[in-house]
Amino acid sequence: MIATEPNDAGLFAFVSFTSLKGAKDQTVILRKGDHPFLKWDTCIAYAMAEISHVDKLQGFIDARVAKPHADTSPGILEEIVAGFAASDFTRRRIAQFVKEAQRAKKDASPI
Repeated sequence: MIATEPNDAGLFAFVSFTSLKGAKDQTVILRKGDHPFLKWDTCIAYAMAEISHVDKLQGFIDARVAKPHADTSPGILEEIVAGFAASDFTRRRIAQFVKEAQRAKKDASPI
């Protein structure tokens, strides 16, 4: 799941869903029905979070390795993004990237 908007360099953070059963990191738990994509209770695998480039994502979409799904509700997205800082499993460079992305988003918001 894409967790941040791409920055000026085209980089964004993404994270994977994993089955809740047997998962070590249960910082954020999503229930079946929280999103049409979820077929069972799931958690976010922050240890597997990564940073990628929009060109790489487009290549995956073009090759049909990845496909767009319905947007996540703003509340669930906020919970997932907050989990980057809350999880003991998030690598430091990923947590810092997400923190900077959130700061840039806040600075760009018209108030």
